[in-house]
Amino acid sequence: MILIDSNSLLVLILGLMNPTLINKHSKTSIYEEEDFHYLVSTIKSIESIVVLPNIWTEVDNLLNKFTGSQKELYVQRIIETIKKTSEKYFESKIVENSDSFYDLGLTDTLILECAKNCEMLITSDSALSDYARAYGINVYDMKELKNIRLKQ
Repeated sequence: MILIDSNSLLVLILGLMNPTLINKHSKTSIYEEEDFHYLVSTIKSIESIVVLPNIWTEVDNLLNKFTGSQKELYVQRIIETIKKTSEKYFESKIVENSDSFYDLGLTDTLILECAKNCEMLITSDSALSDYARAYGINVYDMKELKNIRLKQ
């Protein structure tokens, strides 16, 4: 299983709609079509993705503002993606004993807990990435990889 964070899932959904939309959205403006293709090649199969309900809610809140034909395409793509992926639920109260809650907040702490049992975490959140790596979690950090490519 590959756990995906909200910003990375935004890139995926926008790319599935139309890769030219990726750098037009305020939350994904640093990414381009190339980043979408790297993400898809890393994932290999959408069926391998696991998403927390908190992440679906955040992604839908950010993308459900399309109108007209783009709204129809958005609804199609998110429903297709929801059907193909797995969803994992953690009760919010599990953060009570977590040292990371203070720094990461609720959703990222739940992501961290879930990622401990996944093959990989895909994120663009540096703090979450650092915590995950400290726990020995395999991380695909989209922002870090973007910065590396920009330096080349």
